[in-house]
Amino acid sequence: MQKHPNRRDAAVISRTAKTGITTHSIKFRDADGRQAWERLGTDADGWTRAKAKAELEERLVDVQREGLRRPAQTTVADLALEWVDTYPIAKRLKRSTSSGYRSIVNNYLVPRLGHLRIDQLGVAAVERYVADLLAEGLAPATVNRHLNVISLIVRAARKRGLLRSNPVELVDRPTERRRRWTILGPDEIARVQTGFRQLVDDASAEEGERVWIEQALVVFTVVYGTGLRRGEILGLRWRHVRLADPAGPTIRVEETFVRDRIDTPKSDASERTVALGPVVADLLFEHRARTAFSGDDDRVFCHPETGGPLSAKDYAVTFRLALAKAKITKPVRPFHDGRHGHLTNAAAAGVSPAALQARAGHADMSTTQRYIDLAGVRFREEAELAEARMFGTGSSVRISD
Repeated sequence: MQKHPNRRDAAVISRTAKTGITTHSIKFRDADGRQAWERLGTDADGWTRAKAKAELEERLVDVQREGLRRPAQTTVADLALEWVDTYPIAKRLKRSTSSGYRSIVNNYLVPRLGHLRIDQLGVAAVERYVADLLAEGLAPATVNRHLNVISLIVRAARKRGLLRSNPVELVDRPTERRRRWTILGPDEIARVQTGFRQLVDDASAEEGERVWIEQALVVFTVVYGTGLRRGEILGLRWRHVRLADPAGPTIRVEETFVRDRIDTPKSDASERTVALGPVVADLLFEHRARTAFSGDDDRVFCHPETGGPLSAKDYAVTFRLALAKAKITKPVRPFHDGRHGHLTNAAAAGVSPAALQARAGHADMSTTQRYIDLAGVRFREEAELAEARMFGTGSSVRISD
């Protein structure tokens, strides 16, 4: 090993308390020549003087090769606030993602961990943070997002030589509940459409209720017919809908409406063109003929009187009324489960994985695979069709008579 220029200032310090417990620490000079001191642990934790010497050698190597620096007075708050101001811009993250990061940093990390020096951000501190959030009722998935943010901030600290390791890697993450979706089958989808039509028949034309429910039926059909996300549905404008294209009707996803603001699609893969079947295309054609907002820049789905963004909450209320008409009592989320319903039914119908991924706007095939797997479990008729193809309709195979 190459001799470190400041090795004469490096040492292992072992102190034995009256209780008989020995604490091992190391001191050395960092890449800036400043004295650094680090407490490693006690003999009760498994530390020995030999182990401490080996750890010191690693620090000296880090100083030489990686420019390890003493954290000085840099706090978690200092680094976190700087990170949240620069990282989202450098990575060109979506506004909604940046807003979520800033909320975690400002409302949780800085108040709870901000007072610590960055080198004090260890496993114990992060585990306490996780325990406190869970005790306050935050969902495991939310807490895991917090840990992801902490990990990114620690990564920035390591780049500067302020930390040697990432404590988040050693923290036990809370177990998230398995994600469950309610998938409506073809017969159930038809019953819900009938439920919407019954609501239209019962509605009062004078109060504009009929116009709203007619639009809600189109929203439902487009969600289940295309698998678009909620923000993509709310962001649609008529210029994105091409019903007279000689190659066939399509929807182009170029704009979303998320958290009451116009935004871009979720990812590069999410900016896509989705082919429309005749049922969806015909309903959109009729909807454009009915609506008072049919200009290219108008929203496809909107407040029927003002043309403003569609209220997702109001649509959810109408959607549940249609579910009741259809006598479907299981919980169904109007947009999220609708997207899953479209993709799962498409997988069951034999749409290829690559086509399904492109249609869904997934950047990763592993996400699409969830729908394919679910389709294989739920739709038994696919297994019967496969057997009919391989073994012949009505055939049987016996091991012995």
